[in-house]
Amino acid sequence: MPKTILFKNATPLRIGIVGTGGMARQRASAFQTLPEVRLAGIYSPSETRRQSFSREVGVKAIRTFTEILQAVDAIVLCVPNSLHADLTGQALAAGKHVLVEYPLCLENEKADTLVSAARAANRVLMVGNTIIHESPFQYIEAHLGPLGSLVSATSCVALYDTGLASTWYMDPTRSGSCFTAYHYHHIEYYRRLLGEIVWIHARNESQPDPACRNSLSVAGGTLLMGHAGGATSVIQWYLSASGQGLVRDMRINGVDASLSISSDDDDVSHISWRGGERRDPEQFRNQWGVQKSSEDFVAAIAGRMDHMKRLDGDLNTLRAGIAASESSRIGKPVSGLSAPWSGENRPG
Repeated sequence: MPKTILFKNATPLRIGIVGTGGMARQRASAFQTLPEVRLAGIYSPSETRRQSFSREVGVKAIRTFTEILQAVDAIVLCVPNSLHADLTGQALAAGKHVLVEYPLCLENEKADTLVSAARAANRVLMVGNTIIHESPFQYIEAHLGPLGSLVSATSCVALYDTGLASTWYMDPTRSGSCFTAYHYHHIEYYRRLLGEIVWIHARNESQPDPACRNSLSVAGGTLLMGHAGGATSVIQWYLSASGQGLVRDMRINGVDASLSISSDDDDVSHISWRGGERRDPEQFRNQWGVQKSSEDFVAAIAGRMDHMKRLDGDLNTLRAGIAASESSRIGKPVSGLSAPWSGENRPG
């Protein structure tokens, strides 16, 4: 299949990547497939990591964040969540387009500031939303008809991996609340499938790690959401450094039928149906949307998609995660979440 040309009669778009973790590797791989993009540099504050990453992916290692901003047209931020707002702000102030892995930031006020900065600079600000391109999400969207009107959805994701111990994922000062850091993914699923969120009730079930200051032994909790039109959804999302394995299950319930999606350790999703017309079990290998999400960023810079509309949706998802954190803090539901960010409600 021929590669899509995103820029014609133009010099390559120079992209830099900040970070050296798994997502940085996936982004580097994705952008290297695009013929009108050139990876111009990689930055990490750790010299050892940036040199190793540089050799691994064949991209120049750059010593400082300031220097990488000077070398690129657009920057991709694959860093701990607590750094998103500051680095995004610096990049926009330098006149760069920014792709930041979700969440955009950890506070509504900082989101307002970043959106205003992007508008003032006339630059693309995009959240790395892989979700709408994922195989399970696309399967559900393609099979909404047999389900009938959606009435509820539930999901449980639990990752058990000893490698999580002492990582930034288990440090809430760096990851943010579990609802912005982890539940974000399925909040986006259900906001898109069941409708905008009008109220939210959450319980943070994270547990401190007595052996490690500022670290958790379990990160996660339970989130109940009410959607415009009356549908409800429940999300349970957990990370733990104890044990091994990944559990990922989701059920979508409609008035005519329901479907369940379970993903195994081999990254295969298994589909089963209840009600409606009889269907044989199905399965497919998961694609998690990094390639398409990266192409979206380049297309937005080229003026081929409405990136502000995309950002509006991501801000609604972020706002729900922040409201969930507040709900867990006060111990009761938070409502009034349905007003859109578009038009006069949009910051800036």
